[in-house]
Amino acid sequence: MRITHGFELHCSTNPEVPPAPPNNLEINWGGNRFHLETILFGVCTNEGDADPPKGTAFTTYDGAGFGRYNGEPGARASWRFTDFGEPGVDDLIVRLTIVDANGQVVLDLAQPTKLTFGNHQAHNK
Repeated sequence: MRITHGFELHCSTNPEVPPAPPNNLEINWGGNRFHLETILFGVCTNEGDADPPKGTAFTTYDGAGFGRYNGEPGARASWRFTDFGEPGVDDLIVRLTIVDANGQVVLDLAQPTKLTFGNHQAHNK
């Protein structure tokens, strides 16, 4: 199954404080889509012994929020994105889980998954 995603996410150093806007996330797969409406948390950290991309202090973004699944409100998502530098061949979607408004898991990538095309790009604001 092919999964595509696009995002602009800001992070906070405190998981209790949601990051400043804008925070946009769109996930598409198998004719389905998730669109983030409300971010609950977004925290940036430096994962393991990896060097952060040039100009940043982090490699990993952990987040969660609520949004619409196929246009219906009440879905929730959690994710972990990494940026291990350019040209992006080691970038991973480490975790991506989407649950619909009825509590049914509709997408679950629990195992580390390398990006096939494109790369994540972490930037300091």
